[in-house]
Amino acid sequence: MNRIPTQEGENVALGMALTVLQVLTYMSFVAACCFAPAFIKGQTLTHGIPMSFAMGLGVIALGVILTIVYVAVTNRAEGDK
Repeated sequence: MNRIPTQEGENVALGMALTVLQVLTYMSFVAACCFAPAFIKGQTLTHGIPMSFAMGLGVIALGVILTIVYVAVTNRAEGDK
């Protein structure tokens, strides 16, 4: 079985876990759009922002947060060496 060689210091397990979390979040958003259109068309509780916009922004924000977490953990691991 051919394995892709990894560079020293790469945290493949963390990267895969964060990727799976992002994919599940995105797929949940897509599923809500497909199977709960009434919910997606609704407004948020207080500001009148469409739920679809708020959820889409949440997916993007989660991607940014997960990237920051990955970079912070990887940089900390490299700093310990």
